Amino acid sequence: MLTSRNRFWLLCLLWLPWQAGAQVHHALEVAVDPGRNYIEVTDTITVPAGKTQLEFVLHPGLTPAVLTRGVRLTASATAADKHLPALNTATEAGTANPTRYRVELPAGQTRFRLRYHGHIRHALQDGAEEYARQFRETPGTITEQGVFLAGRSFWYPHIAGELLTFDLSLRLPQGWVGMSQGERVGRATGAEHAREQWRCSSPQEEIYLVAGRFTEYTRAADGVQALVLLRQPDPALAQQYLDATADYVRLYSELIGPYPYAKFALVENFWETGYGMPSFTLLGPKVIRFPFILHSSYPHELLHNWWGNGVYVDFNSGNWCEGLTAYMADHLIKEQRGQGDSYRRSTLQKFTNVVDESNDFPINQFISRHDAPSSSIGYGKTLMMFHMLRQILGDEYFKKTLSLFYTN
Repeated sequence: MLTSRNRFWLLCLLWLPWQAGAQVHHALEVAVDPGRNYIEVTDTITVPAGKTQLEFVLHPGLTPAVLTRGVRLTASATAADKHLPALNTATEAGTANPTRYRVELPAGQTRFRLRYHGHIRHALQDGAEEYARQFRETPGTITEQGVFLAGRSFWYPHIAGELLTFDLSLRLPQGWVGMSQGERVGRATGAEHAREQWRCSSPQEEIYLVAGRFTEYTRAADGVQALVLLRQPDPALAQQYLDATADYVRLYSELIGPYPYAKFALVENFWETGYGMPSFTLLGPKVIRFPFILHSSYPHELLHNWWGNGVYVDFNSGNWCEGLTAYMADHLIKEQRGQGDSYRRSTLQKFTNVVDESNDFPINQFISRHDAPSSSIGYGKTLMMFHMLRQILGDEYFKKTLSLFYTN
C-alpha cells in the first residue's frame, strides 16, 4: 500500500509539465484609432532557428504586406483553424473567422517584418447559457467606448502551436490608457496622442490589447505592482482592490510559489465580463462594485496567474485548472471562515441537481463550461477530486505537491 510520502512523489512524477523551447517573438508597433474602429500594425516576427516555412492566421479585415526582402508571403486556400487555447471564451461566437497565410524564409533567416491595417468591430453577442453569468462576448472590437482585442480577434499574426513573447509599442488617443500582459516599461503623453511601451518576456499563448479612458491607481505589493484602472474616478473602490491584490498575492505566493508577473491589474471593462488574463483581470462595471466580488471572483481571477495563466493547460487532455482554482480560491476563502463544509455541501447539491447518468462525463474531458452540467463537472466535481486528494495526502504533502508542480 502506498504511503502518503510515496503518493506525493508519484504525483510529482505524473505532473511534471512539458518544458517549452524557443518561442516566437513579436515586436509590435501599434496605432489605434477608436473613432474609426481602426488599427495599424507593423510587426517584426522572430522565429526559432531552422524554420524556413511557417503559417499564420490573421483577422479577415487586415491584409498583410511583407516588408523584408527575400521573404515570400502568400494567402493559403486552406481554411484557417479558429481554435485558440483560452480560458475566457466558451463558444465560437467569441471567435473571428481568420485568413491563413504562408511565409517562406531564405535559409538561415529567422526574422521578417509585416505591415497591415484595417477595421475591427464585432458586435457583442450573448454567450452560452449559464456561461459566466450570461456575459456577452465579442471576438474583438475597437470603439470610442474602449478597445478589446484578444487572441481570438486574430489582430496579430497567430502561429498555431507556438508560445510567444512580445514587445509592444502602442499609440493611443490623448487621455487613453492601455493594458496588456507583462510590464509597462514606458509612457509619454503628447498633445494628441499617448504612447506606451509594453514588454512580456514570459512565454504566452496569446496577446491581449485593452484600452480606454481610465483613471489609474497603483501601489506596491511585495515586489508586485498592483494596479486599478477605472472608467470613472473612485479612490475608495480602487483602494479596496489594491489592498485585496496585496493580500492575495502574498497568500498565494507563500502557498504555491512566487507570483509569475511584474504586476496584477484590475481593469474595468465597458460591458459586463469576468475575464482573467495573464497579469490582469477584466471585470464589468457592475461586477466590480458588488462587495462580495473582492473575496470571491477577484481572488479566483488573480489565482489564475498561477493556474492557467502561469502553468498552462493542455486542452487536449482536459482543463484541470478551473477546478483547482475554485478549490484554492472560492473554497479556501470559505474554509478560512469556517464555512468549508457548507461550501462543499452546496457544491454537491448543485451537482446532483443538474448532473445524472445521461450528461455526466469524466473530469479529464472538461474543456470549458457551456451549461449548468458542464460547470458542475468542470468546477464542482474537479474541486471535490482535489479535496479528496488532499484528504489522502494530508495538508503538508498536498501543498508540497502543488508547489513542486508549479515550480517545475
